[in-house]
Amino acid sequence: MDDLDSKIRKALNNSDAAMIGDPNDGLRLDQQVLGVFKGGNPFMNTIAMTFSFVFLGIAIYCAVRFFDTNVTKELLAWGFGFCVSFMAVSMFKIWFWMEMQRIAVTREVKRVELLSARLLQELASK
Repeated sequence: MDDLDSKIRKALNNSDAAMIGDPNDGLRLDQQVLGVFKGGNPFMNTIAMTFSFVFLGIAIYCAVRFFDTNVTKELLAWGFGFCVSFMAVSMFKIWFWMEMQRIAVTREVKRVELLSARLLQELASK
């Protein structure tokens, strides 16, 4: 923790510091993954994960067929199929991880909003 973080922690009262918790503490990876399916777009996230597994199966199938053939034209076709399927899997996974990041950032922004609302209440009561 740097100097600014320690100054902010000293300025907070005990209840606020307890609510913020340790900045290094966060949700475990399994909680983050399951949180995506409970978030704002559970249907789209389920579809994206399903398609990701479908394209992973297609990529594996293309890779097996690629190593099974000796004809150059078929080698190119199966190799192209593998590359396209693997890129699709990669894009779905990147999108999924971006959703996880969006949820984490939203959670932190809400935490800051709550702290600022409490600060405004304390300032108004003084």
